Amino acid sequence: MRKFLAVLSIAGLVIMACGGGGAGNPEDAVTGFYDALKGGDIDKASEFIAGGIPEEVRPMYADIGPAMEMLEFEVTGSEIAEDGESAVVFTSTGFMGEVQEDEVECVIEDGAWKMVGTGF
Repeated sequence: MRKFLAVLSIAGLVIMACGGGGAGNPEDAVTGFYDALKGGDIDKASEFIAGGIPEEVRPMYADIGPAMEMLEFEVTGSEIAEDGESAVVFTSTGFMGEVQEDEVECVIEDGAWKMVGTGF
């Protein structure tokens, strides 16, 4: 019986980890999106967006990926709303000495944190 429960627990963790995408916190959703985009994995990047990346704009995101190598991206903080269902993630993006501070909205969708839109 113990072996069965151990296997069941491990299977549950694997299913949660591989499930519908997204992240366990809003900062990881934003970082996951940018890392996937930088790596050219549009399908993975789409998992971090509420509603996903629409098919008609996916080619644009594929073109952006290589340019991401030149950016210095950092999550600088976040604030989760009192209801626990939405958050704002603060980011800093540097390019050729210029730094831009942004706020990225995130929500919980299907039990995981995802970005609202992509910031592009």
